[in-house]
Amino acid sequence: MNYNKYILAFICISVFLSLCLLPSYICHAQSAKIDSLQKVLLTAKEDTNKVNALNALSEQLWKKGNYDTALIYANNALALANSLSFGEGRGEAGWKKGIAKAYNNIGIIYQEQGNYPEALKEHFASLKLKEELLEQAKRSGNPAALRESKQGIAASHNNIGLIYYEQGNYPEALKEYFASLKLREEIAYKQGIAMSHNNIGIIYKEQGNYPEALKEYFAALKLREEIGDKQGIAYSHNNIGDIYMEQGNYHQALKEHFASLKIRE
Repeated sequence: MNYNKYILAFICISVFLSLCLLPSYICHAQSAKIDSLQKVLLTAKEDTNKVNALNALSEQLWKKGNYDTALIYANNALALANSLSFGEGRGEAGWKKGIAKAYNNIGIIYQEQGNYPEALKEHFASLKLKEELLEQAKRSGNPAALRESKQGIAASHNNIGLIYYEQGNYPEALKEYFASLKLREEIAYKQGIAMSHNNIGIIYKEQGNYPEALKEYFAALKLREEIGDKQGIAYSHNNIGDIYMEQGNYHQALKEHFASLKIRE
């Protein structure tokens, strides 16, 4: 009898639970943020600050799984952002940054609800606006705006990739993940680069391409170690362990899963 398999199964379950269960202090922090944002909205003027607050509240709510309420606030943010005027002489209708964020929130909510066609529609709408903001940033020569726009576009490509992944459309998912990776590399956003490598690794694993999956997972691990992302490091060790387990290399799998569990203790 191969006891390594039983030990490994136990370790995998332990790591999975430790990675999935949110600490109580995180849940408390989310509730505190929601309360704070709701208070802000009570006295907020009809301007960009209120759009930001509505979008932020929507995000906190969907993170807690309150999708219906989150959708209401996202739609309120969208309506207000569309009503604002910008540009020279205030002739340009709509605050693109706020609209793009609202579309992004709505897209995530639909994705979590399993409504993938509507989720893609919202994310592509968000992406289009972010690309317009990037062109504006290029014309203005503002480095901060340029970086923010690229980061936003990269996030949209990542979100679209996640939906394609959940639909089992791996070629399109890879296309979106690589587009996201390219932009994140351009702005040297290490946390995002690590996320992209991780997501690409997941696709390769699903396709049974274990050597390439390991390559991507180790690239993610290296970056996460450089920036001190403990939770990310734990995820990376877990993912690497999963690949070794699929390959029948139970000794290395145990080593990686124990490393992941130790970080989470």
